[in-house]
Amino acid sequence: MGQSYAQRRLFFYLFLTALLLQATVSVAVQCLFNVPVSTEIDSVEYIRTADNILAGHGFSIEETPPWKPNAYRTPGALLINIPLRILSFKNDLLAIIIGRLVLLGVAVLVIQLASQLGLSAFAWLAGMFFVLMPSMAYYSLLPYSTETAYAVASGLLFVASLAFLTQGTWRSMLLIGLSAMYALYLRPAALFMLAAYIGVAILIALLNRYQVRRRAFLAAGACLLGVVVAYVTWGYRNYQVFGVFQYSSISGANLLHYNAPAMQPYMDETGKQELQTALKRYPTFLQRYSGLDQFVLSNQQAKEGIRLIFEYPVPFLQSHLEGVVQSFFMFSAEVLESRSRMFAIAASIVHSGLALLGILGIVAYWKTFSILHRIAFLLILTAGIVSTLTGGAIGSPRFRIPLDVILAVGCALFVMRVLGRVPVARLFEPQNPLHPTAALWACRPQRPFAPEDATP
Repeated sequence: MGQSYAQRRLFFYLFLTALLLQATVSVAVQCLFNVPVSTEIDSVEYIRTADNILAGHGFSIEETPPWKPNAYRTPGALLINIPLRILSFKNDLLAIIIGRLVLLGVAVLVIQLASQLGLSAFAWLAGMFFVLMPSMAYYSLLPYSTETAYAVASGLLFVASLAFLTQGTWRSMLLIGLSAMYALYLRPAALFMLAAYIGVAILIALLNRYQVRRRAFLAAGACLLGVVVAYVTWGYRNYQVFGVFQYSSISGANLLHYNAPAMQPYMDETGKQELQTALKRYPTFLQRYSGLDQFVLSNQQAKEGIRLIFEYPVPFLQSHLEGVVQSFFMFSAEVLESRSRMFAIAASIVHSGLALLGILGIVAYWKTFSILHRIAFLLILTAGIVSTLTGGAIGSPRFRIPLDVILAVGCALFVMRVLGRVPVARLFEPQNPLHPTAALWACRPQRPFAPEDATP
């Protein structure tokens, strides 16, 4: 008992130290290197939108009248950015300091996830590893961008999913829907992650029976409802403003101006010429464009981008795969590379090293988890992996952030394996011998009885 308490206290202090260290480094980096908090290309639109909303100018990225409405961005970032603009008095350093509270919120979600998975005192280590992830260490320096907020949405989705699958409470089911809705409000690309989550949950339901089937179906339904609410509400806003029931113009712009150009190194001369012709034909940079024909131009760009991708599928797959591998193993951030190449190399080593440790930790304990644990892991890993895949040719490590949530837990599991400890899980265990998972449960690897296993 005393040893367990001392270990828990040690891990808590390690987490607290990591949090304070990260905050100190964040402030130092801002003071020494002048991080582009207000000038980073994405953050500029988010900041202008929040300021215009506060000033009563509507959802616009314009700096001057007539403040035309915008169809590129979605409203999720406002939930954090509006309070941040008010509390920070529009000061970049204060914004970074206040942003540590958001990072703390995500870390608490990671700790909660690890705790539900039976990591006990080691759950604090999961929070520590997450805080030290290069992805969070860097992107939390851009508090107005969506990366930290997206980590909140992903962490909440994962915690709620695990809680609902193991406990079946209506509150956790409601949180699944709310987190899915917020994730889509934050980032249109979340649609792929959430669609994969829904699809895998339905597949799990079809392959199981009784309580597992019911909970998996309800998890899929809650996530789907959150997606529908987000898409319909913002789609209706765009219909009212632009006359088109679509969610965002970002997809068309990305297809032609990001995904298609990435294929160029793998194209022959004919393909390169065709790509350049398409880019010259549709040159509008929709991220900064505010005309009322935003969706018309976006649809044209999407059509041309899709045509090029289907015409050159092998170069597309090559560029997409290269970007995914790069985002998973390498940490390339413009600020780091412009200041010091060694910073980028060190960050990449930590970025890939923690990922490998996380994978080893999950694999090491996979068979010791119950069926419901594995189902929850499968849903969470599906969402994290698909999020990483959506980055594609862009190759940005920020698309790995949802996966980093579970990889941080895996790192804590790795430490448990090194120390010879086993997770203690409080889960629904099938008691009915006719239950389809009962046979699998009976064949599970045995672990020593722990006092926490006892039930009244």
